[in-house]
Amino acid sequence: MNRGRQVLGRFIALAIIAGAVVASIAAYRQSQSAVSSDDASIDADVVHIAAAVAGRVAEMRVTENDLVRAGDELFHLDPTPYRLAVDQAEADLAIAQGLLEARRRSIAVETSNAAVATQQISHAEENHALASRTVERLRPLAAKSYIPYQQFDQARVAEADTATALAQARQAQIAAQQAIGTLDAETATVRAREAAVAIARRALDQTVVRAPHNGRVTGLSVLSGEIVAPGQSLFTLIATDEWFVSANIREGDLGAIQSGQCVTAYSLIDRRQPIKGVVEGIGWGVLDYERIGLPRALPYVQRSMNWVRVAQRFPVRIRLIDPPEPLMRAGASAVVEIGYGNSCR
Repeated sequence: MNRGRQVLGRFIALAIIAGAVVASIAAYRQSQSAVSSDDASIDADVVHIAAAVAGRVAEMRVTENDLVRAGDELFHLDPTPYRLAVDQAEADLAIAQGLLEARRRSIAVETSNAAVATQQISHAEENHALASRTVERLRPLAAKSYIPYQQFDQARVAEADTATALAQARQAQIAAQQAIGTLDAETATVRAREAAVAIARRALDQTVVRAPHNGRVTGLSVLSGEIVAPGQSLFTLIATDEWFVSANIREGDLGAIQSGQCVTAYSLIDRRQPIKGVVEGIGWGVLDYERIGLPRALPYVQRSMNWVRVAQRFPVRIRLIDPPEPLMRAGASAVVEIGYGNSCR
């Protein structure tokens, strides 16, 4: 009986040892195929909020750490100068449109004058033709003294007068045609004034600054009444739709990392909650501090090598999947394990 118990005990002990060995081998293999790093931080895309136009801050609609939605009003600038600019631009447009309409009427008159001049040419041609025929009829009669020669001279003078009138009519018709203007200048002026109105209205719209993304307001230290310049950043908006972890990985471990690989991350705010993620990209270069300030064309080579050389680290960007909001703080420390498990969900 005792011998049986001893055999059973030995069998159990051997089974426990074998299980431990198998577990150790599995853990070792997994550790060899996975990469971990505690040099990581929570990251998110940010937008520096600024007005596109200058002005005095009339009203601030948000406070520090507010959660805003895309399209929410963030702050207002004093719109009065921009409303006046819109009024002035619209008045200039009305003047330009009036000048364009007046020019249209003037061109209509000029076109009518050219048509009258063309009709006068036709009338002068008929009179000249009649006077020429009269001279030709009277010429043989005057030669035979059937009519007074004075009558023939009067006919010749009338022919000359009609020729002069015809030439004058033709010159008047050419001048009338050349006097017909175009609407090019007035039309261009109207288009310029329309563009000025559009620009003024756009500037007026830009006095209301809205959130471009969903996010958290941070770094706000501006009150109403301050005068800001175009592009002057007043605060930062942390985009909260997507969160990332930026992990610095040793160069020797980069070969085991691929885009799309599953990641388990832990925020040091609460390490008890694992956060799933996926590798989105691996950095292709970092700045070597030994090369800062050196000419780009001249490589730097040390005169002596250190006995101990620290492995370079490259940033790996990891997109988090449905991260818990309380743990998401830009810049918070994190730990990542890349390649553990096959499911990213």
